Amino acid sequence: MAPTVRFNPEKFFRVFEDHLTAVRNMAEAMESIGDPRDVCVVKAMKAAEIYLQDILKAVESGKKFLWHEFLLLPELFMSFPGVQPYMSETLCGFLCLVEPEGLTPYIDSARNIGLPPDICPTDSGLLGCVLEEIQPPAHVIVSPTTPCDSALSAYQIIQKLMDVPVVYCDTPYWHDERGIELYERHIWKMIRQVEEILGVSMDWDKCREHIRMANESMELFYAEGEMRKLKPCPHPGKLPFYHFLFFEVASGTDYLLDVCKFILEDSRKLAAEKKGAVQDERIRLLLYNPDPVYDTGIHDWLEDEYKAVTAMTLFGHPTATFIDPSTPETIVRDYAWKMMNICMARQYRGPHEFFVDDMVAAIDGWDVDAVIVTAHIPCKHGQGAHGFIREACRERDKPLLVHEIDVQDPRPVSIDKTREAVAEFLETQVLPYK
Repeated sequence: MAPTVRFNPEKFFRVFEDHLTAVRNMAEAMESIGDPRDVCVVKAMKAAEIYLQDILKAVESGKKFLWHEFLLLPELFMSFPGVQPYMSETLCGFLCLVEPEGLTPYIDSARNIGLPPDICPTDSGLLGCVLEEIQPPAHVIVSPTTPCDSALSAYQIIQKLMDVPVVYCDTPYWHDERGIELYERHIWKMIRQVEEILGVSMDWDKCREHIRMANESMELFYAEGEMRKLKPCPHPGKLPFYHFLFFEVASGTDYLLDVCKFILEDSRKLAAEKKGAVQDERIRLLLYNPDPVYDTGIHDWLEDEYKAVTAMTLFGHPTATFIDPSTPETIVRDYAWKMMNICMARQYRGPHEFFVDDMVAAIDGWDVDAVIVTAHIPCKHGQGAHGFIREACRERDKPLLVHEIDVQDPRPVSIDKTREAVAEFLETQVLPYK
């Protein structure tokens, strides 16, 4: 079957160069404003410039592209010679950050060909970006079966539209030895298929170096998580989102490692000076579900208006594991286990206890006063967990707000409506008891 969608260099370069400029302008604007809460975000945005420049250079030089779904971190793929890893959902994340409705035209593009409206905007937005021909070329795509059927559906459609081989890794239901062995076999199968499709062989020596940097970055991410337990919390509530986003696109790179070092050093410096994102911190919140990507500024608003810091978030909660780089066998086995434990892949499969147990661990570990769950409207798995979430918070006497939004499309529930709901929650259920 001939592909319906082909690589369009003109559209790709226009969108990515505009996007690179927008990211650079965001960083410059934050620097000029001089809000100390933005120092680490600026560092992360400058790392995003490097990532986007690498994508542009790879297209210009004719590199082969390996697209990977966001729940397969890229350190493994960096070791295929002459191959450029690219997180398929890159634009789905960045477009919302640059402009609140930046992803909506692409969501609509996917719906216009008949994609149901209850498909996650990450996946409909990705499909729309493919349909509008603004993505880089794809020579092979790798995807797990997490976090949901919505993602799996999108990749099956993309496979047909682009006539590009998609290699699926079937993520196991359970967290057990049998599950690890199953996923390990799928990762090995994926490596061999990529080698055959692209005509390359994995460079295991190069792989060890990327694994080393990925491990060190993850250690620093854990250490930053521990720093967020301090009162006042050194860093703002929006930082964990940016922090984890760059793991998804750049885990295993020296520039992500530099960002992680910078963030931890800044956190330690602030702690030594007894400074925090909110100096007179009054409320500690847990946001356990994705941040509203189009409104990460909600965290600044919470800090300014209510002296409420988001001490921990789903994206900031460190749960991923580490990789033993000794042999190809240890690398593949530990990579499989790590991908079963990264954010969302860990909580959004299997029984609801996987999600609730981690949420409870975050409540207890970061000593929060209240919990906010952004009930992502298209997420059927998440919607089914709400009863368990309410019971867990009730048992711990923690006020809970379950607020329905679409985390990447502000049209169903506006930014103003969300902030009104959060304000009412804090003013009626949290502040009177502080």
